[in-house]
Amino acid sequence: MGCISCFISNEHQNALKKECFKLDRFENKLAKYKYLYLNGVENLKSVSECSCQYKNTNQNYVKWTDDFLGELLKNKKIIENTFDELTEIYIDYVSQSSKVAIDRIWKFLENEDLLKDTEGGFSYSTLFYRARKKENFNEKDIKELFHISFADRIKVGSQRFSISGQPMLYLSKSVIGLEKELSTPLKDLSIAAFLPFYKDFYKRKYFTIKNSLFSNIVIALPRFQKDENPLDFYNCDLEPNCNSIKIDLKKSILSQILTFPIEDENKGNFVPEYVLPQMLTTSLLENNYSGVAFPSTKDFLEINNCNISSDYKSNFAVFVDYSRESLYDYKLLSNFLYFTFDGNEKMNYSVKDILDKIELVSILHKESKIDMDFFIPLGNLKFHIEYLKSSKINNVNYFETMYGKVELEFISKVADFYLSKRTDSKAYLHE
Repeated sequence: MGCISCFISNEHQNALKKECFKLDRFENKLAKYKYLYLNGVENLKSVSECSCQYKNTNQNYVKWTDDFLGELLKNKKIIENTFDELTEIYIDYVSQSSKVAIDRIWKFLENEDLLKDTEGGFSYSTLFYRARKKENFNEKDIKELFHISFADRIKVGSQRFSISGQPMLYLSKSVIGLEKELSTPLKDLSIAAFLPFYKDFYKRKYFTIKNSLFSNIVIALPRFQKDENPLDFYNCDLEPNCNSIKIDLKKSILSQILTFPIEDENKGNFVPEYVLPQMLTTSLLENNYSGVAFPSTKDFLEINNCNISSDYKSNFAVFVDYSRESLYDYKLLSNFLYFTFDGNEKMNYSVKDILDKIELVSILHKESKIDMDFFIPLGNLKFHIEYLKSSKINNVNYFETMYGKVELEFISKVADFYLSKRTDSKAYLHE
């Protein structure tokens, strides 16, 4: 028996989902997962009594989470209804049609108030990576590392968040994430980096799939526990609270079901676990969304000591607009600052080297009022480095592995690009 914090973690939820393996139908797996989820909720204890890594004895935090747990037990119907509705949408697909399922999942998102996203373009204004297996192509040509061309749409495979025959731009927030998603060693990949321009992205609608409960209760809430104003679960002026947490609960269950692991990686043409995420993706496209952000379903067991706030497992799928005249969505490409390797890379930058470069750009920003396309990305990249710099793979710091070295090289290119926009940057560099 654990506490609410370890129960809602992705690690624990994935363990529950894997207990549903060997059942013959996906709807039966969802039914068992629902049972395990509800049974787990009924047996939770206070975060102050748990022995997990999230144990917390702060009086304000314990009071807030205990109040939440009490309300959760009173509102188990929310859990039941969310599981039941998503299960019925899946059954609509297999028993009626994709159109019925797509329409129903959109109504579910609307009716349950799950379309509100507080992150907006800010969280997408950072460096993303894309790769493909090394073959006989020009690795310096960004088009070769962009979305599958419209002439090659026959090559579009079935992905968890995909639309049949529709090329999309799939991106990852870390280089190790690329290796995981492509199931290909880093040495066999050609990589490009894409930085969305804030001015082009912040007004667009992107749907974020994430474990909102964990993000708010385990990551965000402890930051407020030492404030002068005590945490109050029933104070609706500060989120999370007794009202917002109900939506977070639905979002988290949705996220867990959409990322249900595949039992047999040697999947056939029909993958039951892909039905709901693909219906969601289609409904977002039909309702003028520009993409979807989602967590990886891969295991990252080799990484340890990672900051809990790091989102290195995150992926981003951007919808592309079809063109009869071109092979690629060049308008979308113009919304990115992009980089490829040109053969002149050092591959020996230290974390300090790159943080110093970012600080230099920040100094220039303060003096010249560099626009948001410069300032926000580097701030986000600084957080990305800070959150990962203490993590290790086989006792080697992440940024001393080839994954980290590749990321630092690309981040250096971003900083150098910004510095090149200033005629006086050389004076700062030589001080």
